[in-house]
Amino acid sequence: WWGPKGCTLDVRSFDFWPGGIFHYAMTFSTGAQMFGRFLLQEIVKGRRIVFLSGFASPGGSVARAPFSATWPLEVENVVSFHDEGGKTRLRLIAMPFGASDEEQSSFEQMFPSMEQGFGGTFSQLADYLQSISVA
Repeated sequence: WWGPKGCTLDVRSFDFWPGGIFHYAMTFSTGAQMFGRFLLQEIVKGRRIVFLSGFASPGGSVARAPFSATWPLEVENVVSFHDEGGKTRLRLIAMPFGASDEEQSSFEQMFPSMEQGFGGTFSQLADYLQSISVA
């Protein structure tokens, strides 16, 4: 379910523990391909996941975004889970990590695009969860 709608995901590695890396390739309907990675920082079961995300080379090392020379190399993401009457609310907070002023500005200018991308990702997560839920 990860990634914007209309792309396929090829998981290169997925080591789900602090210090582990999730490395992936996203292929879009146009054939364009981008690589990304998460460096997992903290995992608190049922409560929070903290990771640094960024674009990557095909081999998994940190790389500049293919669309911008001023996009931050890494973004810190905090995903938290909250119980709300038997349902779970997921909250994502993301902020540039170690970014220059120019990279911070670039990040802020991309909010509409990020909302669209994450909106599609979370929509796919909702569809997936609905497909496996037991009524």
